[in-house]
Amino acid sequence: MFENFYIFASVNPISMEDRLSIEDIGGRLRASGLKVTNQRIAVYRALASLGHASVDSIVSEVRRTLPVVTVAAVYNILETMAESGLIGRVLSTGRKIYDITPAYHDHLIVDDGCEVVDLEDPEIRRLVEMHLSGKSFEGYRVRGARLYVDVEKI
Repeated sequence: MFENFYIFASVNPISMEDRLSIEDIGGRLRASGLKVTNQRIAVYRALASLGHASVDSIVSEVRRTLPVVTVAAVYNILETMAESGLIGRVLSTGRKIYDITPAYHDHLIVDDGCEVVDLEDPEIRRLVEMHLSGKSFEGYRVRGARLYVDVEKI
């Protein structure tokens, strides 16, 4: 029904006025059981400013303050943060995209993945949850659902 898509850009960033302080980020890292390091602070701040982003986009942002950071280091930090529940991942068949919002929520995938936008529609969420609450999948238990809607700008 829908074609595979590649996601690489981002929208829904935290505004400059809402930029997180080092203390705020450090508190979030510690609350997730992670050690506070300069690289982790820079990676979290970069993702917070981008909203949704690929590793490459985050590396470019981090290198503004830490020019020698490696792609591997950023990737490992992002994976550690995602595993700890501090950030989320946008699942797709294309590149891995990280999301500053770790909670289950829905997305619009714009123009074959050129943008990822949070989809905030309580009615759609209610319908999906209502539909899945009565479903059983042999051998599986539903833990949650994320909706990805492929759209194009008009």
